[in-house]
Amino acid sequence: YGKGEKVGPDLKGVTDRRSRTWLAAWIRSSERTIKSGDSVAMSLFKKYKQERMPDQNFSPAEIAALIDFLAAGGPVEVDRVRPRHASTATAADVAVGRGLFFGTVTPNTGGASCAACHMVREGASSMQGTFAGDLTHAYRRFQDAALSAVIRRPCFPRVGTMLTAEETFAVKAFLRYVDGQDGARPATKVPR
Repeated sequence: YGKGEKVGPDLKGVTDRRSRTWLAAWIRSSERTIKSGDSVAMSLFKKYKQERMPDQNFSPAEIAALIDFLAAGGPVEVDRVRPRHASTATAADVAVGRGLFFGTVTPNTGGASCAACHMVREGASSMQGTFAGDLTHAYRRFQDAALSAVIRRPCFPRVGTMLTAEETFAVKAFLRYVDGQDGARPATKVPR
């Protein structure tokens, strides 16, 4: 995707070059589209050494979702919006996450800190709220990608209270740090 023509045409921009109806027919059965005498299908078949794309047994909804994915920018867009993995966090990132969690750093939305309701155990001490769950091992329970989705949306949603991607990453990095899973603690001491 986006790397030029290889065995077949580059799919980048394919939804601009072809209609959804044509793409759906081609994805479902390139062979049937070629045999129908479709001039574009026949041209592609000839251009790519008569290698046809295998027919797919996708439902109409799956084909529509695939076309939507390509129209939205395909894998390039997915990679652009994929959250950073907490293992890439620096001690400074963890410190910001700690501040956001405990409320010494205010999120861009001005919302309440996580610790208003939740607690974590750092070392031998438990810190902050007890109204909601203990998040000390949240990283281990949810893992990286799922935890990003959970953190980004606040527990008590209100208009304009979603954390930014950077704030979400920092809180996730802090939770990975307190979890201490698989040697996750940064080599640098996290400032309090």
